[in-house]
Amino acid sequence: MGQNLLFITKVIISGIIIASVSSLAKIYPKWAALLTALPLTTFLSLIWIYIETKDLALLSTYTRDVFFWVLPSLLFFAAAIFLFRTKLPFILSMGLSTIALFVGVVIFEKLHLLK
Repeated sequence: MGQNLLFITKVIISGIIIASVSSLAKIYPKWAALLTALPLTTFLSLIWIYIETKDLALLSTYTRDVFFWVLPSLLFFAAAIFLFRTKLPFILSMGLSTIALFVGVVIFEKLHLLK
Protein backbone atom coordinates (compact mmCIF):
# COMPACT_ATOMS: atom_id res chain seq x y z
CA MET A 1 0.00 0.00 0.00
CA GLY A 2 1.46 3.36 -0.98
CA GLN A 3 2.24 5.93 1.69
CA ASN A 4 -0.44 8.35 0.44
CA LEU A 5 -3.13 5.64 0.32
CA LEU A 6 -2.14 4.40 3.79
CA PHE A 7 -2.33 7.95 5.15
CA ILE A 8 -5.76 8.52 3.61
CA THR A 9 -6.98 5.17 4.99
CA LYS A 10 -5.76 6.12 8.48
CA VAL A 11 -7.46 9.52 8.30
CA ILE A 12 -10.77 8.04 7.11
CA ILE A 13 -10.91 5.25 9.71
CA SER A 14 -9.79 7.51 12.55
CA GLY A 15 -12.20 10.25 11.47
CA ILE A 16 -15.14 7.86 11.29
CA ILE A 17 -14.45 6.66 14.84
CA ILE A 18 -14.16 10.19 16.23
CA ALA A 19 -17.29 11.37 14.38
CA SER A 20 -19.20 8.29 15.56
CA VAL A 21 -18.26 8.86 19.18
CA SER A 22 -19.19 12.55 19.08
CA SER A 23 -22.55 11.69 17.47
CA LEU A 24 -23.18 8.91 19.98
CA ALA A 25 -22.44 11.34 22.83
CA LYS A 26 -25.51 13.40 21.92
CA ILE A 27 -27.79 10.40 22.45
CA TYR A 28 -25.92 8.11 24.86
CA PRO A 29 -23.23 10.16 26.64
CA LYS A 30 -22.28 7.33 29.01
CA TRP A 31 -21.60 4.88 26.15
CA ALA A 32 -19.73 7.51 24.16
CA ALA A 33 -17.62 8.23 27.24
CA LEU A 34 -16.83 4.55 27.57
CA LEU A 35 -15.66 4.42 23.96
CA THR A 36 -13.64 7.57 24.47
CA ALA A 37 -12.09 6.20 27.66
CA LEU A 38 -10.87 3.20 25.74
CA PRO A 39 -7.46 3.91 24.38
CA LEU A 40 -8.83 4.23 20.82
CA THR A 41 -6.12 6.61 19.67
CA THR A 42 -3.42 4.39 21.15
CA PHE A 43 -5.06 1.28 19.73
CA LEU A 44 -5.25 2.77 16.25
CA SER A 45 -1.73 4.16 16.52
CA LEU A 46 -0.38 0.76 17.52
CA ILE A 47 -2.05 -0.80 14.50
CA TRP A 48 -0.72 1.87 12.12
CA ILE A 49 2.80 1.73 13.59
CA TYR A 50 2.82 -2.07 13.36
CA ILE A 51 1.58 -2.06 9.76
CA GLU A 52 4.25 0.47 8.81
CA THR A 53 7.23 -0.86 10.81
CA LYS A 54 6.55 -4.34 12.32
CA ASP A 55 8.89 -3.06 15.08
CA LEU A 56 7.79 -4.60 18.41
CA ALA A 57 10.51 -2.74 20.35
CA LEU A 58 9.14 0.55 19.04
CA LEU A 59 5.61 -0.53 20.00
CA SER A 60 6.81 -1.42 23.50
CA THR A 61 8.49 1.95 23.96
CA TYR A 62 5.51 3.80 22.53
CA THR A 63 3.05 1.95 24.78
CA ARG A 64 5.16 2.61 27.88
CA ASP A 65 5.39 6.31 27.02
CA VAL A 66 1.63 6.54 26.45
CA PHE A 67 1.06 4.96 29.86
CA PHE A 68 3.18 7.60 31.58
CA TRP A 69 1.60 10.47 29.61
CA VAL A 70 -1.87 9.35 30.75
CA LEU A 71 -1.01 10.19 34.34
CA PRO A 72 -0.57 13.98 33.96
CA SER A 73 -3.44 14.07 31.45
CA LEU A 74 -5.77 13.06 34.28
CA LEU A 75 -5.28 16.61 35.62
CA PHE A 76 -6.90 17.90 32.43
CA PHE A 77 -10.00 15.78 33.03
CA ALA A 78 -10.22 16.63 36.73
CA ALA A 79 -9.99 20.36 35.96
CA ALA A 80 -12.47 20.10 33.07
CA ILE A 81 -15.06 18.30 35.19
CA PHE A 82 -14.76 20.92 37.92
CA LEU A 83 -14.81 23.89 35.53
CA PHE A 84 -17.73 22.62 33.45
CA ARG A 85 -19.72 22.10 36.64
CA THR A 86 -19.02 25.68 37.67
CA LYS A 87 -20.53 26.73 34.31
CA LEU A 88 -17.51 28.72 33.21
CA PRO A 89 -17.55 29.50 29.49
CA PHE A 90 -16.37 26.57 27.36
CA ILE A 91 -13.27 28.29 25.96
CA LEU A 92 -12.14 29.40 29.42
CA SER A 93 -12.77 25.93 30.87
CA MET A 94 -10.79 24.29 28.07
CA GLY A 95 -7.97 26.81 28.42
CA LEU A 96 -7.68 26.35 32.17
CA SER A 97 -7.90 22.57 31.83
CA THR A 98 -5.10 22.68 29.27
CA ILE A 99 -3.03 24.76 31.69
CA ALA A 100 -3.65 22.06 34.34
CA LEU A 101 -2.37 19.48 31.86
CA PHE A 102 0.71 21.62 31.17
CA VAL A 103 1.39 21.97 34.90
CA GLY A 104 1.10 18.18 35.28
CA VAL A 105 3.54 17.63 32.43
CA VAL A 106 6.03 20.10 33.91
CA ILE A 107 5.79 18.43 37.33
CA PHE A 108 6.22 14.96 35.84
CA GLU A 109 9.17 16.18 33.76
CA LYS A 110 10.81 17.72 36.86
CA LEU A 111 10.33 14.43 38.72
CA HIS A 112 11.73 12.61 35.69
CA LEU A 113 8.62 10.45 35.49
CA LEU A 114 8.19 11.17 31.79
CA LYS A 115 11.08 10.07 29.66
